[in-house]
Amino acid sequence: MPRLHRPGRDTPLGNQLLAEHLRSDAAAREASVARFNSGICGFFFVSVLGLWSSLGEARALCVMALCAIYSGYYGWLARVLKRGWFHPAICWFNVCLETSAVAWLFLFDILFADAEQALSNPSAVLWSAIVVLAALRSNRRLALFAGFLVGAEMLLLYFFVALPRMAEPVPLMFTPPLMLQRAIYYCTTGVLAALMARHVMRGAEAALHAIRAKDLLGKYFLHERLGVGGMAEVFRATYSPEGGFEKVVAIKRILPAYVEDEDFVMLFRREAELGSLLNHPNIVQVLDVGRFGDTYFMAMEHIEGLSLRELLKSQGPLPPAVVAYIGAELGGALDYVHRRTSSDGVPLNLVHRDVNPPNILLSRIGEVKLGDFGVARAAIHVRLTRVDRVRGKLGYMAPEQVRGESFDGRADLFALGLTLHEALTGQRVFQREDASDTVRKEPPSFLVPPSVVRPEVPPAVDAAVMGLLRWPVVERTPRGQVLREQLCGLAGELAPYPHGQRELARLVQAALARQDRTPVRSSELETRTAHVSVRASSEEPTAVLSGPGAAASGQQGSPDGERREE
Repeated sequence: MPRLHRPGRDTPLGNQLLAEHLRSDAAAREASVARFNSGICGFFFVSVLGLWSSLGEARALCVMALCAIYSGYYGWLARVLKRGWFHPAICWFNVCLETSAVAWLFLFDILFADAEQALSNPSAVLWSAIVVLAALRSNRRLALFAGFLVGAEMLLLYFFVALPRMAEPVPLMFTPPLMLQRAIYYCTTGVLAALMARHVMRGAEAALHAIRAKDLLGKYFLHERLGVGGMAEVFRATYSPEGGFEKVVAIKRILPAYVEDEDFVMLFRREAELGSLLNHPNIVQVLDVGRFGDTYFMAMEHIEGLSLRELLKSQGPLPPAVVAYIGAELGGALDYVHRRTSSDGVPLNLVHRDVNPPNILLSRIGEVKLGDFGVARAAIHVRLTRVDRVRGKLGYMAPEQVRGESFDGRADLFALGLTLHEALTGQRVFQREDASDTVRKEPPSFLVPPSVVRPEVPPAVDAAVMGLLRWPVVERTPRGQVLREQLCGLAGELAPYPHGQRELARLVQAALARQDRTPVRSSELETRTAHVSVRASSEEPTAVLSGPGAAASGQQGSPDGERREE
């Protein structure tokens, strides 16, 4: 993932972003310069044919060979840069190559004519143009380098090649003092070109600050897109109010096609409202919500890491201590969610309804965060209910939830049990074709303890997971806090704290390192949701089931999922 370069602690973020953009665009600029140089060299090649008799055969052949070599090189470079390869050193190399072209023409003039003609040849004017061209690469140091390099080349050619070949008396215009003055002019041209580049950069920075002053979302700078779903997209962003501190956040915003959908906008704001009510270390924090231009956005806590689903794909089954740690953290988070009250003490009866591996985020230091409250429901939002709709993720829904019966927070605990079971075994309990089995009154035969699939899972972890997966609601683990206490009671290598937390951090860091080494296709970048859970066209389709208990239990479907399924 691209990272923001920090040239200095006190450098304004706008200036950093401008510099970052210029660096990212350097390959395109250099490709344009290469195409121009290739075309110019080709033009000179043809022009020499028209001057063949004036230049002489030997001199014309040398100039044509030089033009052919340069044209071929820049044509090849333009194709290579277009394919994506680039290294900053190529700009410095090309400046050296461009200045040396004039030096070669100088040598040809001396060899095939005389020193006076070489020193008065209009081709020397190209040196000044090359210095200005270096400035157009948006690098002040490169412009200075070009100016002083041209001055040095001119003096070396004059003193070691031209002056020894000149007859006495040397014309005034070609005496050493005036040649030294000419070299100073070239150096001055480099300084002026650098000042010009600096002025353009400062003008761009000033324009950026002026735009920010009028921008309603000016306190957020968007970076790369982390994920895109059916109706919303998520970006990594930097919160940076003028004169304030900087903080990396995640921005979720509605796609333009759905901005005018009043129902979806209301549900989007409802997700933000519910998220803002929750302040727990194991829940992704909602920081801000508002409107920007023609769309609505939500600012959320940014988790530097990946989802449990991605970790399982990369790592496979997790060690029992890691699963115990994840279970203990999420048990505490769900207990907080289920017991949350409004500001006046009224129970919210909040149920997440979408606990599954993609919505569990793991940071590189071992934090566990529950995200995506897009389909959560609370008693205060019963007015938003659609009759006969039950929402959830196929393969992670509790039996009573699938049947459309009234349910409470124990449905989330059942989903957590399925998630922990999958983390231990590396296999989903309910595959896509088996999701209908949750409608049955009795548990299916394949709902077995994790140790049946993975014998090294200890009995205590088995018991904690299967307690969450009790088919009758009354027999199920009643609260997340009970699960947390069970898992915190584990000792030795199974202890979630600190052994499980340390091991999780190690696994996440290893998985991220593997991701950094693996080339990512552009199509994968469109759907990757490693840092922020965003409802996309995922592997697990959102369930849309009918039942008499749907309205009674206050269900509200996922905004994104609902649009895709209906």
